[in-house]
Amino acid sequence: MDKKQAALEATLELIAEQGFHGTPMSQIAQKANIGVGTIYRYFSGKEELINELYIFIKKRMTDTILRNYHKDRPVPENFTQVLQEIIIYMSAHPTELSFHEQYSNSPLITQATKEQGVQIMEPIEELFQRARTENLMKDLPDDILFTMVAGAAFSLAKLYISAGMPIQDDVLAAETDAIWDMIKK
Repeated sequence: MDKKQAALEATLELIAEQGFHGTPMSQIAQKANIGVGTIYRYFSGKEELINELYIFIKKRMTDTILRNYHKDRPVPENFTQVLQEIIIYMSAHPTELSFHEQYSNSPLITQATKEQGVQIMEPIEELFQRARTENLMKDLPDDILFTMVAGAAFSLAKLYISAGMPIQDDVLAAETDAIWDMIKK
């Protein structure tokens, strides 16, 4: 792992435990086993570090959840498959789930970073647009539909984490079918 990634991973762990304000750069450097000066070679400050961490997590998550995604499949099939991957990923990465929930709407995340995050998630955005074009979704704004879907998926991941429940394929399929049913026409 390179030093920049080590700083990002250390920041993720510490912020999940202590929050943004409770995590000084010196502690990040110590946990990453690098010097504070090294962190400042990569990031101008903690806010820039948080923004890069947000993109780092968003990219890693998206790469994983889209690994089995194929544009040519029917929308409902793609939709439930992506949802299953999100729930599995977030259940396996509770610190990333915590960070995402805390910072996706935080004023610390710049507009440019939010726009970059949307670009990373473009295939999922395209899936929503395809569902809209095929007249498969309820007539609600995309932001609302996306929030409903993400909220349900993240809540299920938190349930799996807190209950220590293993994910069972048949139950996961039923859960994601139910989420699709929530927004389909």
